[in-house]
Amino acid sequence: MVAVTMPGPLRPLPTRPPVPAWKVLLPVLLTGGVGWGAWHAASRPVNPPAQPGAPRISAAQDWETLRGFGPRQTGSEGLSRSLDWAQAQFEALGYRVTRQALPDRVPMPVQREASVQVSGPGGPQTLNGEALLGVQTAGQTGTLVRLPPGVTDAQLEGLLGRLAVTTCPDGPWRDLADRALNAGLLGLVIVNDCPQPPAYSPLANVALPVLSVTPGVGRALLTQLGREVTFTTTVRTQDAPAWNLIAARVDAAPEVLFGAHLDSVPGSPGANDNASGVLAVLHAARQATGTPLAGRAWFVLFGAEEQGLLGSRAFVRAHSYPLRDTRAMLNFDMVGVNAESLGIDAHPELLSLARRARPDLRVFRDAPATTRETFGRSSPVTGRSDTLPFKLIGVRTAFLHRGEDRHYHRASDTTLTPALAEDAATLGVQIARAALAAPWTPREPCGITGRNCR
Repeated sequence: MVAVTMPGPLRPLPTRPPVPAWKVLLPVLLTGGVGWGAWHAASRPVNPPAQPGAPRISAAQDWETLRGFGPRQTGSEGLSRSLDWAQAQFEALGYRVTRQALPDRVPMPVQREASVQVSGPGGPQTLNGEALLGVQTAGQTGTLVRLPPGVTDAQLEGLLGRLAVTTCPDGPWRDLADRALNAGLLGLVIVNDCPQPPAYSPLANVALPVLSVTPGVGRALLTQLGREVTFTTTVRTQDAPAWNLIAARVDAAPEVLFGAHLDSVPGSPGANDNASGVLAVLHAARQATGTPLAGRAWFVLFGAEEQGLLGSRAFVRAHSYPLRDTRAMLNFDMVGVNAESLGIDAHPELLSLARRARPDLRVFRDAPATTRETFGRSSPVTGRSDTLPFKLIGVRTAFLHRGEDRHYHRASDTTLTPALAEDAATLGVQIARAALAAPWTPREPCGITGRNCR
């Protein structure tokens, strides 16, 4: 017999076709899109509400508050309080404020010991002093020679490999140290018999011993001329955080940029250098409020300028692409004391605009940047103020300055004239508006090797 397999139950035919996949996915996508849009709208930066009385605050009122915070050296409580206060001022004007942390913490010296070892009939003797700011831990041995306070470059010739001692030099100590080390000296002792404390002038990361000693130690050292001595510096630093404060309307491009450094040198209230520049930037921001300029400008307070323009260098590195559209970078430094009439060092095109606004404007030349490597030194390209990093990428700059007064980098830098800072800000706003109105061609972006920058 043959087995017969009966078929199983038949599957019922579908009564309707399956739902297309797009009908299932479309509501999901729409819901997700609506949710993303709502989240994006909720998280999008907005301008803070402007306070009605904020544009009427004067530079004199600003200074009355800022002076109460004390010295603003990097890492200090005074600088931290100044940052909070400045942010509140910009936000009250309707600008959104961001803080840019510098990528590298700033080394601040906490120990600067130094000594000179000499030998004599009674055996070795150690004379103690203090390493100058900007000097590294180092030690050198050589023959001791004396430099007159007003030593000339001709007198420094032929001293290669020597160690030198001098009494209170003419001018900043940094200038003498630079010249002495460039001439090939291996170390320098400055006897601090100056009638008043010297101006703060740190050296640029010097790897040779440079130190100061008291008059009593100096007299003992001057008896050792012609003998072999050893200079030693021991320096310990502590890293401190630093920030740039950037104020701008949301979606504003930095077509013009107003800048000043917020920090001061250690021990100085920093009135003219550079609370005056901070007052000028705030006054410019107030003048721009409610005008088209507010939507085309950034206002920046740089950190760690006194440690080598660290804040402005970090800013330029982080914002190099939007800065290609910057028509003018206006920098305010020491504009609150009339050591000289208000002056400008500017790109020729900006200088022309500035002279139209103020025909009697003084023109000066900023200290040139140096790129030459010198013995015992390892430092980046240096310059006088925060315009330098912008110049290096081709941004047109204008440096507004009233000259170096006698309190520069000293504890006595305690006073300024707020009206002078306001005057500098007014000129800066005039230059900015003229630059925005003038024909201008954006610079081409740099090539991958950086060779096409201009």
